[in-house]
Parts: sequence; C-alpha cells; structure tokens
Amino acid sequence: MEIAGSSTYFDTQAAALYFVFSNIKDRGYEIIEPDRLWSEHVGYGQTVKYHFELTVSKTGNPARKWLHISLYRMDSGTYELTFYLH
Repeated sequence: MEIAGSSTYFDTQAAALYFVFSNIKDRGYEIIEPDRLWSEHVGYGQTVKYHFELTVSKTGNPARKWLHISLYRMDSGTYELTFYLH
C-alpha cells in the first residue's frame, strides 16, 4: 500500500478536495469521474468516503491503483481528510 496523504485538516471542503487533486496529479494520475466529489455536502459530525479509479496522466491508461478518500467534518466545522492510493 502506498500512502499518499495522512490526516490533514482544512477549513473548507473545497480546500480539502483541491489538496487531493493536486497531490494525485503530482504523482502522475488523473481521477476518473472527479465531478462526483463536488456534489455531496458533508454535514457536521459526518464522514463521507469515496473510491475512485485512476488513469496514468501521461498515457491515459487505467492505473493499477485506486484512490480512497475519507472526509470527516468535525463539530468545529474543520474537515479532516485522509486519503491513500491502493
């Protein structure tokens, strides 16, 4: 298992998701169906989980890894982001 990121805290849901996109792109991957991330609102005290197929940026071929994201919105309004490639 390759760890892409660990628990990281953000003030907004958008900031957390941009962080994931940037990190994945820097590693040479593209997310299949990234629009699905933006449609779901995370309520206070809730966790949402996403699992995405990836493609290799240079070739456009399917990657052997998947992106797994867990986004938790704390009662304070801060978002805790955990994600990894597997």
